Amino acid sequence: MAESDKIRVLIVDDIADTRDNLEKLLFFEKDMQVVGKAATGREAVTQAKQIQPDVVLMDINMPDMDGIAATEAIMAQVPNTQVIMMSVQGETDYLRRAMLAGARQFLTKPVGGDELASSIREVYRLQQTQRRFVVAAQQVEEHDQSTGQIIAVYSPKGGTGKSAIASNLAVALKLLPGNRKVCLVDASLLFGDIAVMFNINSSKTINDLTSRIDDLDKELLNDVMTTHASQIKVLLAPANPQMGELVTADHVRTVLEALRREYDYVVVDTQSSFQDQTMAVLDAAHRIVLLMTMELSSIKNIRQFLEVAELLGYNDEKLVLVLNKADAKFGIRVDQVEANIQHKVAAQIGNAPFEMVNAINRGVPLIIDQPRHQISIDVANLAYLISGTTRTSREGARPQQPKKEEPKGLFARLTKR
Repeated sequence: MAESDKIRVLIVDDIADTRDNLEKLLFFEKDMQVVGKAATGREAVTQAKQIQPDVVLMDINMPDMDGIAATEAIMAQVPNTQVIMMSVQGETDYLRRAMLAGARQFLTKPVGGDELASSIREVYRLQQTQRRFVVAAQQVEEHDQSTGQIIAVYSPKGGTGKSAIASNLAVALKLLPGNRKVCLVDASLLFGDIAVMFNINSSKTINDLTSRIDDLDKELLNDVMTTHASQIKVLLAPANPQMGELVTADHVRTVLEALRREYDYVVVDTQSSFQDQTMAVLDAAHRIVLLMTMELSSIKNIRQFLEVAELLGYNDEKLVLVLNKADAKFGIRVDQVEANIQHKVAAQIGNAPFEMVNAINRGVPLIIDQPRHQISIDVANLAYLISGTTRTSREGARPQQPKKEEPKGLFARLTKR
């Protein structure tokens, strides 16, 4: 294998024996090359800028600049580098801090050779995928480069885990390299759950924007939205169904357009309905994360929605079909489902009911609480997929009708086509 094809690794640890042992573990990996070793966090940042490694093995506890601070500096100055954090301590707080700093994985010392090599290859693969996404993103039109992307999380059937996936996906997008600005909108206007997902107590909701819909600006948005510890902004649903009824489809369109001008990604949790407010979200969305489970009723509803989506002009690029709560025990194969609905499943998210319920009850998204859990990895992979195939326009979507002729209700709209 040519030297240029190998995974270039920088080892950072304040103990010389540990640095040497890690180098020995990687010596027999034919696809890897140790290109540098650093004893301090500051030295790591300097070397990372100079040698541009693919992967940094970063110790978390160092005297002058700890691994958290060094990782934040490297991610800001060498964004194509991926960081694997290492520590003799595996507490949840360390995992959370490492992930928020930008680390892609967290390994507990002592690390075995197989685990170390596997982790390096995994984060390198993510790095290569991200580079392809950057190239694709550079092809967007000049107009859309100044605006963000709206990502709707939707299912025509309740109980598929929309709110949980929307919450975790928003955090995952924030954690992507590049420090993107991300907000999460709870557009389940009658019975929104995002406040519970993030354990947010705030009296400010989307109603505070709709009451001043003609005055929307950055300051008003910041005043109404809540900043979560993950640094995403959250716009909560109305406090009760009565207030939710006051939010119109026009309100939703105007708010989303205002948010799109301020954020790189606007993730929207939606209602399982065809109400005008929900359709306003789906029309405006650049991507629709369409959630399905292996229940026959869910598969049936997805098939019917895909038929409606075709009538509305939503092309395949707009729809990202995701199998949630994926579990082989259900006895239905994915290829059977794809043949039945005539649509490919773009991604799968595993089934971990206990962990997900526990995360919801604690108000901490699983991707923050347990970043190494398979569900967290699945959601992170979905975030990479979304960020790499973001639509640059509403090509193929149903053209907007003049406001005075806008029909009421989905099926009234379909009959007018």
